[in-house]
Parts: sequence; C-alpha cells; structure tokens
Amino acid sequence: MIDRLEPQSITMVQSLPEWESILGEIEMAGFFGLNLTATGPDPLSYDIQRISLAVPNAPSSSTVYTVDIADRPELKEGIIGDLAGLLENGRIKKTLHDSKFVLSFIRARAGRKLNFCSVFDIMLASQICWSGYYYLTPSGNPKNPWTKRLVDHSLASLAERHLGIILDEEGCPAQGAAALLPLHDILAELLAKNDLQRVADLEFRAAIALVEMEISGIGLDSSGARDLIDQEEDEIIDQIWRMQYEAERKGFVTVSFDGKRLCYYLNPDRQEDVMAFLAKRGYRPANTNAEILKSLAAAGCSFAEALMRYRHLSYNLLFLNKWLEKVHPLDGRVHPQYFQIPSSTGRISSRHPNAQQIPRRGDDAPAIRRLFRPAAGKRYVKADLSNIELRIMARISGDEAMQEAFIKGIDLHRLTASRISGTPFEEVTDSQRQAAKAMNFLLIYGGSAKSLQWRILSDYGEFICLDETEERLEKFFCSYPGVREWQKMQLSQMSYTMQHHFHNCVRGFFTLPLTATRTILGRRRIWPRFGAGITASKFQMYNTPCQGTGADLIKLVMAEVYEKLSDEEARIVGSIHDEIILEVPEDRAEEYAARLKEIMERIGSEMLYPVPVKAEAKVMRTLAE
Repeated sequence: MIDRLEPQSITMVQSLPEWESILGEIEMAGFFGLNLTATGPDPLSYDIQRISLAVPNAPSSSTVYTVDIADRPELKEGIIGDLAGLLENGRIKKTLHDSKFVLSFIRARAGRKLNFCSVFDIMLASQICWSGYYYLTPSGNPKNPWTKRLVDHSLASLAERHLGIILDEEGCPAQGAAALLPLHDILAELLAKNDLQRVADLEFRAAIALVEMEISGIGLDSSGARDLIDQEEDEIIDQIWRMQYEAERKGFVTVSFDGKRLCYYLNPDRQEDVMAFLAKRGYRPANTNAEILKSLAAAGCSFAEALMRYRHLSYNLLFLNKWLEKVHPLDGRVHPQYFQIPSSTGRISSRHPNAQQIPRRGDDAPAIRRLFRPAAGKRYVKADLSNIELRIMARISGDEAMQEAFIKGIDLHRLTASRISGTPFEEVTDSQRQAAKAMNFLLIYGGSAKSLQWRILSDYGEFICLDETEERLEKFFCSYPGVREWQKMQLSQMSYTMQHHFHNCVRGFFTLPLTATRTILGRRRIWPRFGAGITASKFQMYNTPCQGTGADLIKLVMAEVYEKLSDEEARIVGSIHDEIILEVPEDRAEEYAARLKEIMERIGSEMLYPVPVKAEAKVMRTLAE
C-alpha cells in the first residue's frame, strides 16, 4: 500500500532568530536535505520562492523547516548568504535533487563564485545506477507491440519507486525535502553495491561547472546575425529558383498518391518530389541523405548540388533564428542549457539552444562562428584534447603499436597509412593520411568493409572495390591486433551477464543479470535482458566505453578548471565534447591558455596512463579563429 510521506514536523520560519536556530541544528547534525522551488525556470529572470530544509532528529525521522522567501523579502538576502555558506561548508553533508537547478538559483542570487562541496544529488545518483536501463511496455501497435520506456528520475518518481510514497502536489516542497534523507541512504548504498562511488563523486563535483556555464552564457553579435540571415535568405531563394528552373526545363510535374497531376512546382522539402525528379533524371537512389547527394553531385548532377546547398542554408537559418530568440534581455548574451547525464554514455548535451551544434565545417561556418564574441576587454581561450578517442582506444585495448606511437609522438594517422599502403612513413601523402584518419575512427567502432568503401567514396570521391576494402580492413587489424582482441572481448560480453544491483520499495535491494560495459573510471552502461534476447548492439559495445571514458575525462577537467581557474574575471562559457572554452581578461589570456592546457594534459595522462594525452589551446577574438 502506498502512503503519503509525513515528516515528523513542518515548521514555517517567520524570523531571523528562528532561522539562526535552524543553522545551529544543521551544524550539530552535520547533514541536511535541501529542496527549493522558484517562480520560473530561469535563474536570471525568476526568483526563489520557497526553501525547505530537512534536518534529521532521529535515525528514521526529520524535521522540515520551510521559508517562503517570496513573502519575506526582509529575510531573503541573509538566508541566501547563509545557504551559500552551508553549501560551501565541507563539514556538512548536503542532499539535493537536481543540484544544477538548486545551485544555479543560489549562485545567481549570491552573485559570486561559490565553492560547493559535500553535495549528494539523488537525481544524478539514480541516473548513474540506472544508466541505459529501460522497460518494455505495450505499444498498441500490432506490427511493433512493445515500446521502450526510460526510467524516470524525478523526485516524485524516486519517492514512489524507492519509498513507496506519493508526494502531494500542494505539499510537495516540504514532503520532497523529507524524502531526500531516506532516498540518500538508499541511493548511497546502491552506488556502493555497484561500485559507482567514484563516478558519482565526479558527477557531484562537475555539476557546479555546468551551473557556471549556464549563468555566464556566451556572447552573440545579434546585429551581425541578422545581417547574415538576410544574406542567406537571399541565397536560399536563388537556390529554390535554380532547382525550380531545372525541374521546369525537364518537364517535372508533381503527382499525388492517386496518380493525379497537381502542379509544376517542385517542393525541395517534400521527399516524394525530390525522389520523383531524380528518377526522371535517370537516378534512382535509395534515399536523399547527404552522402548519396554528395555522390550524385560528384557524378555531375547539378540538382543534387543545389539541393545540398538549399538544405545547408535552411539549417543555418534555423540555427541563427533559434539563437537570436534566446538572447537574454538582461545581459544580451545567450544562456544555453546543459544536461549532465542525458545519455547512457555520460556525455554532456545542450539545448535551448544547442551550444554543441555551432557549425564547424562548410563555407558558412567561419561567418557564423565569427558571431560568437567575448565581452569587451576579454578573449576566448579554447582548448581541446588531441586524438582523444584513439588515445582512449590505445589505453583500453592495450594495443602495443598504438601505445608506442602515442608515447613516441608518432602521427598515428600517417603510421596507419604507411602500414596499409606499404608506403614508407616519410613518403605518405596528405590524401593517404586523410583516408587513414577516416579508417582509424571508423574501424575502432566496428565499421565494416562496406561502410569503409562508402566513406572513402563519399569523402574523397574514390571508388575502391569491396575486395580491396576488405584487404585494407584486414591490414588495419594486423597492424593493431590489440584492437581486434579487445573488440572480440567486447562481443563476448554481449552474451555474458553480470549481476547489477537495484532497489525498489517492494523487493528492497535485489540483483538482475544484465549486459554491461564499463569506462576506465567505472561508469556502467547497462542493457536489460528480456528472456534470451540481447539488446546491446556491436557498435554500442565498442563505442560506449570510449565515449563514456571521454565524458569522464572532460568532466574531471571541467571540475578542476572551475576550482582552480574560474573566478569573477575568468569563466567557463562552453564545453563541446572534448573541448572547453573560457572567457578571460585579454591581458592574461596566454597565461590562462597555458594553465588550461596543463590541466587537460595532466588529468588526461593520469587517467590514460601509460598513454600520454596532449591538448591544444589557443587565444581567440571570436570562435572562428
């Protein structure tokens, strides 16, 4: 039976002396839960509405203290300052749900860098323990009767799953605070049983770096963005007329599904129109994705070339308009949201807008990247990890040839080209090196001979027969036998089950046999097993340990950068996979670049030992440099 959660008592704080008494109780207990509600989701525009603190007063009970800050403005400044102090106090343990949300409001109200510590986030802990797990539920579709349902990590779901209680919506802040302490005990034990404490400690440390990126935001030249939109709108109209002229010249007519003629206009956004016109031109591609259009354009199809350009311009316009919509009225900057564990690999993602989709390639990319500029008197410092995926593969596979190349500083792409082609290392051409680079990144994740054949054709316009491609693939694995053996081991684990610990209010702690992968730090991705079915794919078994290790590494770097480099003058403003961007004073930019490079190389080399990690850092006036 599910009951409502009732703390032993709920006390409304009405005065500063009452608040100071609560601080004394927290000091004595050395442990408390913090739940916070706000008037809206944006910490720069909205304010804290209510704070609820759960303080243990017995082994299985707590007292909840609630302060309605919105109704007591005279208490607001002092309470925010005290909360910041509690969160910075390493002697007191804090339990929160969605620490990024809570910390961002306190950080915004405090108006200074905060060194949060001893924080336990039950949402992050749950995401770590259940990473990759899902349920199958009936879909109602006879062709595909089952659908995946991911695990919910909201506070209400955690309370229901682990404690067997339902949080009332009206009393949720106080009840939610009361649920934090028992949930902490359960999830802390679950982390320990699954040997995931190191991963959890990393995630708890890294949360404040994401808060800093969101609060800081990134500068955007709004006027320049509008000018670029005008230019690209003019060009996209030209591309539409170009495609339309060719369609009319070839006698194209749109036909409906029942065979009736509709009009002579070709809609480039309608797949049926595009496929019908290509068929009329004598091309019958399976689809119109970028790789196929690129091969058609290389074969002389001007329509495919125009369509690619049209799609590229459409993407740019959508991107620019989304960013302009998000320019904040308070500071004129854009504040993307970052999500700490959105995927099973642990990689950070971004939305509203997506800061990880700022274009890097294409003729228009420099013009768009020039729009991202630091504040007056500041410079960007950007640093990224060099060949980090291959360095991670060298470490986890133990391949001696790869490790030796990185230890001696040998160009691995040039080495691969030399071994595959038989060309002496010093005589390898740039085109051979580029082809080997594509091969390195494709084959470590299980790419097939066919996918390699297609990649070489689409990227370099060179057709290689399948037999020759298979020969190149075999030479690659003969050159790096450790990678082949590691991939075999990963595939064998698809049919091997390990015991993973779970918890719910009905069964308590229990284990289930699962397929799982691990990163160097110990992060797990788990796949449920339904009957005899194996739900992990070959690509996932290869990719997840590498991507997850890369995610762990960049979060370790972010945490230390925040602790050692970030201050009121220098802030983290972005992180894109293996790259970190700081905004720093112009006169100290080179100093910050050197310090950031040292941190990235030191932490990376410690994690991937004996494989050394190299980073490249540079000072920029805009992101285009």
